[in-house]
Amino acid sequence: MGIDVPRDRNGEYEPQIVPKHQREWRGFDEKILSMYSLGLSTNAIQENLKEIYNVDVSTELISRVTDEVKGLVEEWRNRPLESFYPVMFFDALRTNIREEGHVVKKSVYLALAIGLDGQKEVAD
Repeated sequence: MGIDVPRDRNGEYEPQIVPKHQREWRGFDEKILSMYSLGLSTNAIQENLKEIYNVDVSTELISRVTDEVKGLVEEWRNRPLESFYPVMFFDALRTNIREEGHVVKKSVYLALAIGLDGQKEVAD
């Protein structure tokens, strides 16, 4: 994405969103991920970015950013767990999920464990 920085005689202009000489928009990936976490599709994310920031972003870029998170999630899911937790809480949330073009009710199960050191761990 090209950035046109206005020029002034004294060189005092400071852009607010993307600072001078910066090649990437820090935090932009986080914006994409926050919309993705809300359940927006890649096309909906693309439309929102166009509306909010007036930026054309390809669906490939959005997919690349969200795929990076999927790897981290999978790594977290496969992490080793302790063999003993003195305190455990189990809960479920009943929610609507879009599946194959239909909205169905599903339960999302959650386990919260507190280790011997007092550290909390969440398992899905």
